[in-house]
Amino acid sequence: MKRTILILVVLLAVPIAFAGSPPPNLRITPRIRMAIVSKDDRKLNDLDKAYLDVFTILRDDNACSRLYGGPAAIEALNELMRVVRSAYLDRHIAVRMSGPTTSYRNANTGFSFRMFEKAEINKEGSFYRGNAASQQRVPPIANFQPNTRQTRVTLLLHELGHLVRGADKQWLLSDDGHDLELSAKNTKYVVDVCRDEIDSVTRMTVAQQLEEPLTTVAQLATLP
Repeated sequence: MKRTILILVVLLAVPIAFAGSPPPNLRITPRIRMAIVSKDDRKLNDLDKAYLDVFTILRDDNACSRLYGGPAAIEALNELMRVVRSAYLDRHIAVRMSGPTTSYRNANTGFSFRMFEKAEINKEGSFYRGNAASQQRVPPIANFQPNTRQTRVTLLLHELGHLVRGADKQWLLSDDGHDLELSAKNTKYVVDVCRDEIDSVTRMTVAQQLEEPLTTVAQLATLP
C-alpha cells in the first residue's frame, strides 16, 4: 500500500532528557508499568518484550541510541506502540506502516517525529512465525532467524527509523514499503549500527530488565 503523507503539527509539552541522562517524564506503556510494579514478566507478550528491549537500548548513551536521537526517541517508540496492531499479511511482510502521517514536535527539546495512521505487525511474518518443515518459508531479518528476540528488536528499530530524523534532518530510513531490496538495505544499516546493543540487550532476561534500570524505569513505574 502506498504511504500517503499528510503532515499535522502537534506541539508537546512533556520534557524529554537527551542521551546521557534518563528521561523521567516519559511514560512507559501501561503493560510494562504493570509488570514492573508486579515484578511478573509472565504478564508480557512478545511485543511487550520487544518494546522493553528497544526502550532499554534507547534510554542509554550508546551508538544505537544516538542514531535515533537518544532517549528522546522513546516518545516515538511509545506512540508506535499505541498505534500498532496485529494483522494477517503476506509472509514476506514483517511490519507495515501506511496511511496519512501526523507529525509531532516536543516544544521543550525540539525533538520531532512522525506517525503513520496504521502500523501492522504480520501474524504470519518474521515477528511471530519461525520456519517449520510443513510451512512456507518465512524470511530471516538481516542474519537473525525469524521469530527470535533479535529479530523482533530489529524490526521495531527498523520501523522507528521511518519515524525519526537523522543527523542530516532527513528521515533516518527512506520509505521502503514497495521495495524489498531497499527494506533489506535499511535493515542492514540498522543492524550494522545497533548490533552490539541488540546482542547485549537480548542476553538480558526480562526479569533483569525489570529490576535493573533503577534511575529510569523505576521512576516511570511510579507515575500515575
